[in-house]
Amino acid sequence: MTGNGVQPWERIHNWLRVNASRTFDQITADPATTGLWRLTGAENLIPARYTPLSPEDSQRTRNRKSTHLEVETEPAGATSGVFLPEFVPIAADDMGDYLFVDERPGPESGCVRAWDVDEGSRLPSLWPSLTAMLTDIADSLDTGAPALRGHADAAKFFTTSVYVPEVRDGRLGWRRV
Repeated sequence: MTGNGVQPWERIHNWLRVNASRTFDQITADPATTGLWRLTGAENLIPARYTPLSPEDSQRTRNRKSTHLEVETEPAGATSGVFLPEFVPIAADDMGDYLFVDERPGPESGCVRAWDVDEGSRLPSLWPSLTAMLTDIADSLDTGAPALRGHADAAKFFTTSVYVPEVRDGRLGWRRV
């Protein structure tokens, strides 16, 4: 929450309504929902190409992809070549990749990670939590500063990108900088 009591998801919702009307119009969420679920359907909302899933699509994806039945002993944030039941999909692109919340126990429990259809979850966590992700996006939209700066700083052995928001024809997009 910011000092004025507005949640990060509300800041994003309000920013889209004012600045990216065509992306705002893509929102399919029930108005009674809150958090990331309230932004369901807003294409390319999450850098660089992810669209928030509905709670129902999240559960369907989780059920379909979570075929690994063994108990996972690695802590949250550790890499995995299989989609585990402790992974909660929150957003998808149109190429088979997902963002998920890693609910395994450990110091990084609740972190947001990327799932690559070919590579699994090999890269470091993108954000330490869902709230951190929404705050980073809201701050980037409000100020024009790059999103994913914390991830880029933490990824010492990987090349990562940061993104700035841009609106074209009323649609939100993200430009790599």
